[in-house]
Amino acid sequence: MLFPDWIIFIASILMIGISALQNSKDDVMSAFTGNNSELFRNKKVQGPDVFFNRAMLVVSILFFAMILWSNNIDRFFM
Repeated sequence: MLFPDWIIFIASILMIGISALQNSKDDVMSAFTGNNSELFRNKKVQGPDVFFNRAMLVVSILFFAMILWSNNIDRFFM
């Protein structure tokens, strides 16, 4: 495995962990019953949710960049 492959592996584990730690945005029962939810209303994100949202964004961008680099490394460098 090359360097980008290891970064992809670590980033995927971090993405799973971060998504498991994030809070649910809406009640599960309202999704099944069709109640009027406040999921898409303007809410300010506070506390640890801000950190988890930003961390997920950074890790996702890193993951995507490493996928592109890993797929192109064979064509350009070897």
